[in-house]
Amino acid sequence: MKIEKYKSSLFGLMMILITACSSDSYVDFGEQYQKVVYLVNSRDMLYTEEYMYGKEDNSMSFSAYCGGTEAIKNDLIVKLRRAPEALDSLNHIESLGNPLYVDKVLLPKSNYTFTDSTITIKAGKTYGVLKVPFVTTGLDPDKQYVLPLKIVSNSEGYDINKELNTLIYEVKMINGFSGDYSGSSTELPKTIRSVQPVLKAMSKNTVRMPIHTLSDEVTNLDTNFMLLTIADDSTTVTITPWGNAKVIDLGGSTYDKVKQSFELHYSFTNGGGTVYTITEKIVNLDAKTEEE
Repeated sequence: MKIEKYKSSLFGLMMILITACSSDSYVDFGEQYQKVVYLVNSRDMLYTEEYMYGKEDNSMSFSAYCGGTEAIKNDLIVKLRRAPEALDSLNHIESLGNPLYVDKVLLPKSNYTFTDSTITIKAGKTYGVLKVPFVTTGLDPDKQYVLPLKIVSNSEGYDINKELNTLIYEVKMINGFSGDYSGSSTELPKTIRSVQPVLKAMSKNTVRMPIHTLSDEVTNLDTNFMLLTIADDSTTVTITPWGNAKVIDLGGSTYDKVKQSFELHYSFTNGGGTVYTITEKIVNLDAKTEEE
């Protein structure tokens, strides 16, 4: 009898302990870590986003994040400012390791709207987004434009991550024909050479590319490049020289919008006065196949 009473008491004690442990699992312990605010995509400081020429309503998106173990209970206002000094630092560091590095430049104030310098993270959320509208009118295709912004404060006084508080947002303009290409360039009648040109967007329907196998270094920009203008039919291509390049359009150049490829016919004169007649066939390396 005593043994049965003992077992009953022991069972009751175990149930009390189990119940207590179970209820503890639902206790709200509150914030377990210090809240920290930072800008998304700022780990490398520089963030590049592509935009299509001809598209309206372009905007840059800056996102602030508030880390912690629980969501914020009140709206959090994160204040930003322009940070041109961050761009100066980036250009200096990059130029030290790369003699061919071209400085990025500030996006002109006339090309974007920055009337609201705050990001709001709503109560119960972890991040908020600020959209900065911009236009491409008057921008130089050969310049790399950026808008650097930095967090300066927030409405709750949370810590700001010093390594992730600045974002240099680069605007890269593209069109439906720009990108990395690969193919062959034939010096008629039969000398075939492999080429991998990069076609740079200059407007909605124009790209610039290096001539044949000539150097594509920026230092040779005035003599080694040509422009391809794709007609409204997205098929007919016109070739014109860029800068002082000696290029002649031989006619019959085309673009295949299904294969995303060019067939080009032109001639050019090199620095020594030799004239080359060229047939060049290149395809966009990002082109999707039917299987894909």
